[in-house]
Amino acid sequence: MSKKSETTTNYSVVKTTAFWGIIISGIAGIITFVIQCLVKWNVISGAGSVLGTVIGVLNLIANLALFVSVFLAAYAHSKSVGKSLRVLFWIFAVLALLSILGFNLLSMF
Repeated sequence: MSKKSETTTNYSVVKTTAFWGIIISGIAGIITFVIQCLVKWNVISGAGSVLGTVIGVLNLIANLALFVSVFLAAYAHSKSVGKSLRVLFWIFAVLALLSILGFNLLSMF
């Protein structure tokens, strides 16, 4: 595979994941907003723990969708930098993923 073809393919993957990451995150945000409005207007009541879990899961999905799109773009870029920056990329990618999972899992319970 030529360098130009590989770059075009990577760019297509990044564009696609960024597009779907925004769509998934937006849908999760809209659902969260609607749930919070229904609770504020007392249309839904008495299900605080369940609604908190649902909102936590939706936030987790939104954050993971955005993480995947950013990760793929950063990974494509990391191929063109030095070894020390690639190591730094992997360290912070793992830390970012753990923080997304850790903070959202804690907020759900």
